[in-house]
Amino acid sequence: MTRRTSAGRPGRTLATVPQLPAVQFEHQPELRALMMFPTIPPGHMTFLVPDDRFHPHLRRGEFAVVDLADHQPAQRELFLISYSSPNTECGLVFELCQMRARTEFRRPDGAYVVRPQEGAEPGVLWTACHWIPPADPRDREAALRSGRIGTSEGPFTTEHAAEKLVGRVVGVWVPGW
Repeated sequence: MTRRTSAGRPGRTLATVPQLPAVQFEHQPELRALMMFPTIPPGHMTFLVPDDRFHPHLRRGEFAVVDLADHQPAQRELFLISYSSPNTECGLVFELCQMRARTEFRRPDGAYVVRPQEGAEPGVLWTACHWIPPADPRDREAALRSGRIGTSEGPFTTEHAAEKLVGRVVGVWVPGW
């Protein structure tokens, strides 16, 4: 006897998939995009999150876990960055940031321009955003109106950004978890 497919032609039978009951979606705020660490791995450090600029990824009062070996900038990833400061004993201040890249063109005289020009070579420039900027311009306008906006630094070349970045944020330390 020949089996028939769902289209009625001879051939392999289709596997039947059991119908699963629909599950009501329930928001679970405890689920996070970053890993939760009960202990600090070797080669990592913690950094106290001072505010909610990077919510929901990082929340005020939490400790961000920073991988000290990973300081190559990556698009939209969170990093700990250092800046020179004569006001601190160690001469540095540290801030959380989100790295954002854009392509610009370097002219022979060293200046960068947004549009291609004769003799200009494409290159990547980085901006360190000290908040998570919305991707949609309409959302940016709403953030401006609500006062939820931050500052940014740059542009940096990839090499300069890598020198300033202390490490990539890879998780949140939750003692005793």
